[in-house]
Amino acid sequence: MRPVFELAHVDTCLPDYWSGHHLAHVQIPVHPGMSMPEIKAAIRDELRAGCVMGSTDDARLLSADMVKPDEEKQADAITRAAYAAVSKMKPAKKGQRIFFTELEESDEDGESVYAFFVFVRQD
Repeated sequence: MRPVFELAHVDTCLPDYWSGHHLAHVQIPVHPGMSMPEIKAAIRDELRAGCVMGSTDDARLLSADMVKPDEEKQADAITRAAYAAVSKMKPAKKGQRIFFTELEESDEDGESVYAFFVFVRQD
């Protein structure tokens, strides 16, 4: 069976406040006024770099530099499903074009704020 993921935005905060999640997830730095294409591109960059966290097999296969030969097909399917989930992302509010508008601009010494997205299996 081919895996299907939904990508859920679960939090936006400073990294010190993120408690983590066992499912495969990524974090991206955000700023006020980001567009959906910018958000999707940042998530794809994290996937491409293997910066996927979590303690499930999905997370391990998405973050691995190398997988066992008998896991290659599974890793490929999970990777395709993760990219498909990013492509399918839509705003919670129909027609919304800019995001993270309530964030304050940080000064040059300020910490980056991150948005955290979890890959939730739908199959």
